[in-house]
Amino acid sequence: MAKRHKGVDRAAQALATAGGIAHITFLGLFGWKILTGGMLMRFGWIFATLAAAIGLLAEIVGWMLVKHSGPTPARKIGYAAIAASTGIAAVLLLIASW
Repeated sequence: MAKRHKGVDRAAQALATAGGIAHITFLGLFGWKILTGGMLMRFGWIFATLAAAIGLLAEIVGWMLVKHSGPTPARKIGYAAIAASTGIAAVLLLIASW
């Protein structure tokens, strides 16, 4: 049986929690820009909002896989989902600052 890496699991779960909060914030920010923006910019913000929703979904799925999968290959998929969502959050932060 494989040894569990509790430190890595805790770090991944903490990153997923922080990323989830960031994605919820991006959803609110970009949703507000959709409501108050002009028609031309609205389409760009819709794509950013969809990316935030996809990132949030990846965070949730990754967190659940890391927390509940045990020593299986599914945990590695959870790590990858959390990492991908963190990358999406980085791009969204760049877009939000622009």
